[in-house]
Amino acid sequence: MRNALLALACLAPLTLAAAPKQPATGCRGKISGAVTAEFGCIADVVTTDAGTPIFTITPRDAIADVPVYKPGSFELPAAPAARTYTLEDLGMGLATLAAESGTLYTAAKTSGQRGEVTLTLRSAKRDPSQAGKWIVHGTYRARLLPAGAGKTGEIVFEVSF
Repeated sequence: MRNALLALACLAPLTLAAAPKQPATGCRGKISGAVTAEFGCIADVVTTDAGTPIFTITPRDAIADVPVYKPGSFELPAAPAARTYTLEDLGMGLATLAAESGTLYTAAKTSGQRGEVTLTLRSAKRDPSQAGKWIVHGTYRARLLPAGAGKTGEIVFEVSF
């Protein structure tokens, strides 16, 4: 699992570089803990070809001294609805941050769970301009733990969208 997380962390800069340039959505995030910063973002839900809705927060800003960060992308158990989801409710997904110190922090749901995630959707409506896309508003909080033995600290993402 560690190799998979490291591979995802390495791909995150490509995700950031490929983030769609869209008008500001009012999505703002804050990082606290071992790293502190603020960032702009895009939060949405897109339904895959297989019909799985995926909630994703795409960062819009590079952060000094943070080589890689991905606030989160998680499968929803059903079409998005106004409610609160925890990591136990969500499907596969990952939130990650690689600090300048070399420590990788993650919250993930794969075959097990790591860290904590709370997603509260206040509203969710289909985007009339793009099939399979939802416009969502709410809050997101993820508590990331260090990957690797002997590492300490934590990272917390808090996002309002």
